[in-house]
Amino acid sequence: MDSGQGDHNLRVLVIDDNHSIHEDFRKILQPGTETQALDDARASLFGGEPLLKALLRFEVDYVGQGQAALPMVQTARQQGRPYAVAFVDMRMPPGWDGLETIARIWEVDPEIQTVICTAYTDHSWDDIIHRLGYDDRLLILQKPFSTIEVSQLATSLTTKWNLARQARQRLEAAEAANIAKSQFLANISHELRTPMNGILGMSELLLQQPVSDKQRQYITTLHQSGMALLQVIDDILDFSKIEAGRLTLDCSPFDMRQLVGEVMALFSHPAASKGLHLTAALPETVLPEYEGDAVRIRQILTNLLGNAVKFTLRGQVALQVSIVEETISRTTICFTVRDTGIGIEPDVQAKLFMPFTQADGSTTRRYGGTGLGLAIVKQLTQMMGGTVGVESVLGYGSTFRCTIGLNHSSARTVLAQAV
Repeated sequence: MDSGQGDHNLRVLVIDDNHSIHEDFRKILQPGTETQALDDARASLFGGEPLLKALLRFEVDYVGQGQAALPMVQTARQQGRPYAVAFVDMRMPPGWDGLETIARIWEVDPEIQTVICTAYTDHSWDDIIHRLGYDDRLLILQKPFSTIEVSQLATSLTTKWNLARQARQRLEAAEAANIAKSQFLANISHELRTPMNGILGMSELLLQQPVSDKQRQYITTLHQSGMALLQVIDDILDFSKIEAGRLTLDCSPFDMRQLVGEVMALFSHPAASKGLHLTAALPETVLPEYEGDAVRIRQILTNLLGNAVKFTLRGQVALQVSIVEETISRTTICFTVRDTGIGIEPDVQAKLFMPFTQADGSTTRRYGGTGLGLAIVKQLTQMMGGTVGVESVLGYGSTFRCTIGLNHSSARTVLAQAV
C-alpha cells in the first residue's frame, strides 16, 4: 500500500464547498516550507521544539461536493489505496449534505473514518444517529477548529484505521491457515486410510489361515491395533471434512430398529468384558422406516455409546430412543445415553464438544482417543437440525442427549397426506 509514509496509511479526503477551508487543512496537514520556516522562527524566538516536527505530513485530496467525492473514494479503494479519514462539511448546497455524503461513502468504503465538520447545529446527535446509525467511525468537529484539533484527529483516526486493518489482515491470515490445515488433514487422513485398509485386509486374511496359537495372538493384536488406528484416522478425516465444508449428508430409507440393534451388538462384547449391563429401549411409535443418513447416525451412536462404555468401570450403560416431535413428513428423534461412569466436572462439561478436548490430560493417557468424537457428534447433529448436550455428576455418571430430524419415507408421507 502506497500510503504516504511507509506502510502507515495517511490518506485523507477533505469534502467542503469552501475553498478557504481546503487551504486551512492544507496548512495543518501538509505544512510547506514557508509554514515550516515560520514555525522554526517561532521556536528560535520563544524557545522549545518546532511544533511541526511532531506532526505527521498527510497525503490529502480536496473536493467541493459529496457527489464528486464518491467516485474518488470508490476509485481509491479499487486501486488498493483507500482513504483512512474523510473530513466532511455538513452544508454543501446545492448538492448532498454531509449526512447523505457520509451514507453514500460508507456504502462503497465501510472502513473509512469520518469527521463531520459543522459551524451550525443543523442536526442533533439523535438525528445523526437516526440517519447513519451509531458508529465508532463517526466524530463531530465544531467550526472554527484549531490546528491541534485537526492534527490530533487526523493522527488518531489514521492510527485507528491502520490498527483495524492490521487486525483484519491477521484474522484473515488465521482463517486461511485454518482452512489450509483442515484441507491438509483431510488429504493426509485419506492417504493414511488407504494403506491402513490394506494392512487390515491382509491381517484378516492371515487370521483365516492355519497358524499357531502364538501367531494368531500376534495377528489379532495387529488387527485390533490397526482398527484402533483406523478409528483415529476416520475421526480426523471426518472432522477436517466438516471444517472444510466438504462433508455432506445422505438421505436414504433405513430401519431405525435395525440400526440401533447393530450398534448395540458392536458394544455387547466390550461391555460384557467389563461386567456392564448394556440396554436399549425404543418406543413402539418408532416408524419401521425413516429417511436420513444412517451411516452418520450410526457414527453419532457409536461415539456416544463408545464413550459411555469406555468411561464406565461398573454398573450400566443405557440407550433410550424417544420421539420429541412428529409431523406428517418429519420426526425429531432424541437419543439419550446414560452411564454410571466416572462423570465429568461442571467446568469441563462446557468444553466437551470443542475439538481436541477431553476432560484432562490424564484422561487421554488412561483411556486414549483423539478428543474429536463429541465435536463430530455436535457438528453432525447440527447438520441434521438437532442439538446435543450433557448432564453429569462427577463420580456418579453422565447423560448425553442429542436430537436429530428425520424425514418420513415418501410413500408414508403421501399416504398420510391422502388420509
